[in-house]
Amino acid sequence: MKISKHGRRPWPSALGQYSLKPLCFLLLFLLSGCQVYQLDRESLGSISAPSNDSARVPFSVVGAESPSWLVPESPSLPEVFISRTTIKSGVTDFNGLSFLGYMLTLSLIPYHEQNRYADIYAIQWQGTTLLESRVEYAVDGYLSLYFPTPMLFLGSLNDEQSEQQSARTIVEGLHQKNVLAEVEKQRAKFESINPKTVEEIAEFMAGPGKDSIYRPLVIQQLISMAPADQELEYHAENLSIPGYLTLLPEKHQAWLIGPEGLRGLDLHTALNQGAQEDELLIRILNAYPSQSADLQHGHYRHLTQSHRNILKDGGLPSGLVDRMTNDEPPRALLVAARTGKLRDAEGNIRIPTEAELIEQLVRPDNQGKYLSPYTSDDVLAEWVNSAINANIGSTVGTGLGAAAGAYVGEKALEQVPFIGGFIGGAVGAEIGKSTGREAAISASGGWEMIRASSDRSFDDIESMVRYLTAKYGHTENFTDAIAATGQIYPELTNALAQAQ
Repeated sequence: MKISKHGRRPWPSALGQYSLKPLCFLLLFLLSGCQVYQLDRESLGSISAPSNDSARVPFSVVGAESPSWLVPESPSLPEVFISRTTIKSGVTDFNGLSFLGYMLTLSLIPYHEQNRYADIYAIQWQGTTLLESRVEYAVDGYLSLYFPTPMLFLGSLNDEQSEQQSARTIVEGLHQKNVLAEVEKQRAKFESINPKTVEEIAEFMAGPGKDSIYRPLVIQQLISMAPADQELEYHAENLSIPGYLTLLPEKHQAWLIGPEGLRGLDLHTALNQGAQEDELLIRILNAYPSQSADLQHGHYRHLTQSHRNILKDGGLPSGLVDRMTNDEPPRALLVAARTGKLRDAEGNIRIPTEAELIEQLVRPDNQGKYLSPYTSDDVLAEWVNSAINANIGSTVGTGLGAAAGAYVGEKALEQVPFIGGFIGGAVGAEIGKSTGREAAISASGGWEMIRASSDRSFDDIESMVRYLTAKYGHTENFTDAIAATGQIYPELTNALAQAQ
């Protein structure tokens, strides 16, 4: 090895690098911040075993949290659902002293905060909580930006979720203790009342049994008291009791699901009293709720196909049962219902297709109030051609023809933003003049010729607009047809504007 001229041996560069690495690692460790969490066991209070290991209960349990320590008294009891949730119930207020120490020591003293949680164990039935155990606890959080002091002094590397899981295991025993104690308390109260008659049951449910674990059992007892010859009528009187319908056998549910007055039982009674099937179908169609909230809570939402089969087997007409759904009826079907055109050639009620519903809007003759500009051969009637050839639409018909031209396919009036202005303008006023109408009739060949060359007509202007736009709105001559027709029937303008 060479000796320097100063008499000292030089440090090998590689040796210097290896000597510095441990120091670098140590500094890196000492200057690395961290954040750890630790369950505050004192926040749980004293933890002791329940006085009883289990309890017999008046219900059967469903749900992922079903415990082995709740034992049903019999296998045929109403089912309840057990849920367990954890929510963050709060955070400690700003800890000024902890923050001051954190800042003065450049985070050598970690900042401390405390997060509070509530673990909720609930026994629920039909959306009502019958029993609840709530246990609150806290998880401490420690933060250092530059130093590992939280880890060194607390001895923990757990994150917040891990500490919550530790708490969940401990809290489970507290829930068992709370629930078993409440079960025994409610049992003693129920046995002291011991409701047996219909009146006693009603009084219990209105008072101490309103949120009792015995409520499902008591309703089940009330159902069993129905007279054999008046079961459905008896159950119908008690439908206002929450959860009553759910506990009924399926064969009884089928007749009692739906809006009041239109349930299977109501429809069957109405038919026996002489009501017409068509009339009842129209009532069903018109009863569809306009508010979505009503659909969520009622109408025929819970009526299954199995229920419908029971109704049909029980003698309720298929035409009525098939419309007992939570689906919105087509608008054309409502129109057909109002016109009474809901029966097939054999006289049976059936639900027409969309195309059939459109065809039901037009009469196959010229006796209606409004004559069709198109014949049954789907060509323009002779009187319309006469009006077009006479150029009657060059003034008063221009605006209406332009409005008709805005139709695309079957989208009636979706592309006509200017119709309102047209109606309010001078052209709209001109159309309404009787002299203009008489001139148009004369130019079209006279009223007798108009009726003679038409083989289809409509009973109302709304049906005319819907039929013509749906059937001919995509054709090239639609604009001219509407312009000519609008001069014979000035009210067509308003009908077009309102057809959207």
